[in-house]
Amino acid sequence: MTDALSPVAICKVDGSYPQRAPFDPDEAYPEYRGRPITAQPNPVYRGVREMFRLLGYDRHHFGTADWNPLGERIQPGNRVVIKPNLLTHEYRASAGTRGDVFSVITHPSVVRAVADYAAIALQGRGEIIIGDNPCIDADFDQLLAITQLRQFEPLYRERFGVPCRVLDLRPLRTTNLEFYGFKSKAEYQPGDPESSTVLNLGQQSCFYGLNPFLFRGVFTNRWETIRHHHGRRQEYSISNTILNADVYISIPKLKAHHKVGATLNIKGLVGINANKNYLVHWRIGFPGCGGDEFPVAHRVADYFIHAVRSVATDFLPEPLYLRLRQRFKGSRLDRALQLRKRSSHENFRGAWDGNDTCWRMAADLYKLFVRDVSGVRAHRGQPMKFFSVVDGVMGGEGNGPFTPTPKPARVLLAGDDLLRVDCVATRLMDYDLRQVRYLDHLLREEGVDEHEIEVVSEDFDITDYFRGGSRYLRFTVPTGWPRLALRDSGDEPEEAEEHAYHHTCCR
Repeated sequence: MTDALSPVAICKVDGSYPQRAPFDPDEAYPEYRGRPITAQPNPVYRGVREMFRLLGYDRHHFGTADWNPLGERIQPGNRVVIKPNLLTHEYRASAGTRGDVFSVITHPSVVRAVADYAAIALQGRGEIIIGDNPCIDADFDQLLAITQLRQFEPLYRERFGVPCRVLDLRPLRTTNLEFYGFKSKAEYQPGDPESSTVLNLGQQSCFYGLNPFLFRGVFTNRWETIRHHHGRRQEYSISNTILNADVYISIPKLKAHHKVGATLNIKGLVGINANKNYLVHWRIGFPGCGGDEFPVAHRVADYFIHAVRSVATDFLPEPLYLRLRQRFKGSRLDRALQLRKRSSHENFRGAWDGNDTCWRMAADLYKLFVRDVSGVRAHRGQPMKFFSVVDGVMGGEGNGPFTPTPKPARVLLAGDDLLRVDCVATRLMDYDLRQVRYLDHLLREEGVDEHEIEVVSEDFDITDYFRGGSRYLRFTVPTGWPRLALRDSGDEPEEAEEHAYHHTCCR
């Protein structure tokens, strides 16, 4: 873990993303070892550099050729894993509107600037790995074409003498979104070249003591999820390429999320998992039956329809289930068997503030990977250092993670404590920390008072940052999250019966 007094920096970016890869700096900074310098403006590179200055990293050498801001965190010979948010290759058409894919994923210019300073610290020894486990339907070739990340491999080898690899860590891929969730329709691919390790959180998991028979993961095959989450077996499958790193640098998007409120560093740890069906996303059904997939049913028929679907997906072999859907396409039975929508709850499936499950998964991944609760790295004698830069140049508000409304926030955040960075970023979005339940849980569990988190900025009034009445970016909240936005003093209080219902669902 990092120093309890570790600060978090916030910096405004004077402009937007540079357009031409490989996103070279537009100024010959004294410490810059690469060439050439570009004529196109690159305010992102300047912003990343400014955050290192604000954080006071290697302050005595700032402005000289010897400045090495990541030198205390990265040693020559280290493996540095950089994990951007590479969720998907496109803005989902299901939103009904056109959006910017860079409100969904990390822009490569942010990765480039951070990777340059990692390369400076490595001094020609070690390696840089840029990788993620994107959504199962993401086209990685298209993703690389959009981001131009593949250009970074020869760039770091030729300019800095540091090997660099860009990896798709998924072992499975679905090429047809219509079959999202059906493992039998997924294609196997190489995945992590170093395989994966299954780690058990046991009784320290946020799922310990819950009824596992309601758990739902990525696939309709819930039995695989249940096998790894029952009793004292609370397991996750972590990519070894990441687990074996010396330094983990997270570069998430500043973005809303319809299942947990906000997705930043900690929710982004989903991308370190090899088998995502170990990740519990919701509990099937309605609150009255112990589920949090949907709010209270609008009609009695909804319970029956959901029961039919659950029996069909839990007990019928997938090929038979899919044949039945095709055979009765367009009929009432087909509508009953459709997993993606309900006649009276079309936009939920865990995507609302009553989801009492998905936040537990995010908190578990933090405990497992950052805290190393399982002791796997301690046993190997392999401590890991962490750092984060949040890409908020173009943020995503509203219905993230796939279809957020682009938000030109023009900010970057940085720090070496993932929890503190997430707290500062969430407040900057003007979201209530206590409604982002994995943050609330981890703050309480670690005994961290958010008011004591040190924030540094020359662009924002950060006086009494968490307690003050200032409003910053005013991100719109996702549908189904009416309590997420911080309230101004003149706002009407929420109705008591709605508040009571919320706490009944989420106990």
